[in-house]
Amino acid sequence: MIRLRGVLVLLLVLFALGSVSLGQTAKDEPAKFKGVLPQNWGKLGLSDEQKQKVYKVQNDYDQKIATLEKQLKDLKSQEKVEMEKVLTDAQKARLREILLGKVPAEDKKDK
Repeated sequence: MIRLRGVLVLLLVLFALGSVSLGQTAKDEPAKFKGVLPQNWGKLGLSDEQKQKVYKVQNDYDQKIATLEKQLKDLKSQEKVEMEKVLTDAQKARLREILLGKVPAEDKKDK
């Protein structure tokens, strides 16, 4: 029992030391970005440093664009809610029927 506990403690210590040393090497290396160069940019003979800078710009703007797209989605949802507030209950029910494809036959003749 004592021997097993000793082995477990030793393994935990080695694991902790291994993670600390891995963390230190990762901090020393610059972050590597992945991306895709714009069309025909591969023909320009960009250095690895230039490619990394382009990928970093893409990454930064991708995050900003994603934030704006979420805001746009939220605004469209709010717009829909505000527009539906204009409708009466009967109109809301009718709209639901139309959207579900449950339009009575006489309404289809009018079109």
